[in-house]
Amino acid sequence: MSFNIISPFMGLHYTLSIHDHQAEIVVTQCDGDILPPLVKIELVLAEQGVTAIHLNTAAGVHLDEHRLDKIHYYLAQSGWKKEVTYRKAVRFSITEKCNYHCFFCHEEGMEMDVKRHSVDVARFFEIIDQLAELDYDDFTFTGGEPLLNWRGIEACLDHMETIGYLPEITIVTNGERLQPRMLERLNAYPGKVRFNLSLHSLLNDDYLAIVHRIKKPAMGSEALLDNIKQKMAMIADAGIPFKLNVVLLKGLNTSTEALEAILQYAEQCGASAVKFLELLITEHLRQFYNYFYTLDAVKQSLDSDLTLLWQNQKKDVYQYKQSGLEVELQHCPCARGCNTCFLNRGVTFTAEMKFFPCFLRPEDALTLTADNLAQSIIEGDQYIDKMAAYYQDNSPILIKEAYSSKQEKAYYYLLTAEQQTKVEHLLAGQLERVREFSEHYYRADQQPPHTYRKLTINSYDLTALEVYQQLAIEADGGHYTEFLHDGIRVTDRARYQTAMQEQGYLEADVLLWSLEYYKGKTQTYSISHNKETGLRFLRTEKPFTELTLALSPLRTPIVDVIRQAQQQ
Repeated sequence: MSFNIISPFMGLHYTLSIHDHQAEIVVTQCDGDILPPLVKIELVLAEQGVTAIHLNTAAGVHLDEHRLDKIHYYLAQSGWKKEVTYRKAVRFSITEKCNYHCFFCHEEGMEMDVKRHSVDVARFFEIIDQLAELDYDDFTFTGGEPLLNWRGIEACLDHMETIGYLPEITIVTNGERLQPRMLERLNAYPGKVRFNLSLHSLLNDDYLAIVHRIKKPAMGSEALLDNIKQKMAMIADAGIPFKLNVVLLKGLNTSTEALEAILQYAEQCGASAVKFLELLITEHLRQFYNYFYTLDAVKQSLDSDLTLLWQNQKKDVYQYKQSGLEVELQHCPCARGCNTCFLNRGVTFTAEMKFFPCFLRPEDALTLTADNLAQSIIEGDQYIDKMAAYYQDNSPILIKEAYSSKQEKAYYYLLTAEQQTKVEHLLAGQLERVREFSEHYYRADQQPPHTYRKLTINSYDLTALEVYQQLAIEADGGHYTEFLHDGIRVTDRARYQTAMQEQGYLEADVLLWSLEYYKGKTQTYSISHNKETGLRFLRTEKPFTELTLALSPLRTPIVDVIRQAQQQ
């Protein structure tokens, strides 16, 4: 079938044809960002059974390849192509109760420490009936710990079989409450079943610390990890596929040795895959920032052992060595940006019949009834549209990529601790990002004044970014910075150090920073804290005119201010 689109869709004019589950899109005019309309179009096509999209342009039409790359279009022989892997997925938090006390738990995005009461199990069936009508074929039981409500799971399976609705079932569990009778019931289910089993460490002390003792020091049996390994053996013996879920926790399970140990054990115990997940850092979970570690760092650690098999918006999937084990680097949907959320999220609801359009905004849940799921999904989509319009490539999480520019002007102010508190009070509710990093400055005799070559290294990454910049301080105190090249990613610091020495550069200052970024109504702000000297700085895009603080902009480069403080 073929369609000619006459009126524009979100600024996009195009023609569309579909044949044998392949869609051909020809863009005839694009009046704005290509990404949002392509996301919406892909969602519609996926629900019609399209498995691949071929994208081309009419003569004279140019598309931003960076935007296409963000949603995994790749150059083909003619135009661009992408595989469509979207599935209609649902996550059912069947209980908020858990027998573990994982210190980083975000409870499926729901409000922590809020007591919830499950409805009668017959209400579960009302939602399942609607999901069947809407063709949701990927159904995950989660929690809390879902096996604490095994009767609820069993009742749902019975009802699914009764109405002939057989989605693929996934149970996300810590495994501690798994019993043989549960495996027998799951094996009797006519559809596909699998487990995602959380195993965040293979070292007994670290495992107990993660799942109990950081939060509850007296909890957890010394035999717990061995017990979980026995439960994995039970799953393997039952012939039910399972993956191991590993939340990356810097310093606890992210060394190359720890990662390789998990993968080698996964091979031995019969797991089909190991899924690595980044820690979710929101304002409510900010205290866990120091545990954050990136998927990119894992990829770098294991790079020689991984072969890319496929990737989509949600994850990158690799073969581990020459084995049958897969490694999944699972992106948090919120880390991909609100404007791609439609391709990443499914229907998330709880045992009290609350539907959550946004994973990070639990206060905006909708109440489900026997016949309003379809309308609730529409309202949820409208909610996500508003989030995408505001956040675009970003989201409410606190760890995100920084923008880059060739030139910028900013004003810097030295703060006392009391002044910092006052500024934070003025900016309350506007925190956008947090970051800890080190700066390694390199100096050479021939280097022009106020010209800096440095490496910046985020605390949660292995690679460094080389920055080469020239600074001029203007009459009004504005620091005008010109970046002399685009940031260069450095993966081998020893090799870089040697290259710098050969060019006459020696490593000089090393500065350790923690930063908070705020988004105001008319400009952005940041508050930085130099860890060695304790000095605090406010950065603004325009002169800071809050009269009660009476701050004057610095007329000296920050690195020189810190060097002077170190010498005193």
